[in-house]
Amino acid sequence: MSATYARVAQDDTRAGGIILMIASSLAAVLVFAGLFYAMGTGARHEAALAAAGCEPSLSPSGLPCTTTAMLKNQYAAILTPDSKQLAADTAAYTANEGKNLAVAQAVLTAEVTTERAFDTSLAGITFPPAITPIAKALFQADQARANLTAQQAQSSSLTQMRSFNHRVQAASATVQTELTLLGKALGRG
Repeated sequence: MSATYARVAQDDTRAGGIILMIASSLAAVLVFAGLFYAMGTGARHEAALAAAGCEPSLSPSGLPCTTTAMLKNQYAAILTPDSKQLAADTAAYTANEGKNLAVAQAVLTAEVTTERAFDTSLAGITFPPAITPIAKALFQADQARANLTAQQAQSSSLTQMRSFNHRVQAASATVQTELTLLGKALGRG
């Protein structure tokens, strides 16, 4: 019996060795297949981004995909309501600049609040490197206009307040130019 048992044990050892070699070979093939697959990840990732409408040049490194449409929507979401509010404030100022100092000051203060809220919202958008300088120029131009409007709101007379009008209009023209440039960069204009 011990010779039979030794032969069966020897057959089991050979079978175990064969199973072990097959499993090891299969594992090696799978590792190589995984490495080969990983080598193509960059191209597949770019293809997936393009298929989703994502432009990698718009996505700063390490951030999720940003599409042109997403940037346009973010920008429009802050621009539209702020533009309407500024238009209403400007009309209210124009109606009161010659007759009511307190109302004109209140309107200018509201204008400053709207301008600063726009600046804060604009600063919250992550623009791609090609558009960042344009957005920064808009931000700076709008801050300059807000500071000038804040000074205007501190005027002690209607005459003094109106003396700021030309400078505020020039600052507004600069802001409008920067708005147009940013709109074009985003494909809006």
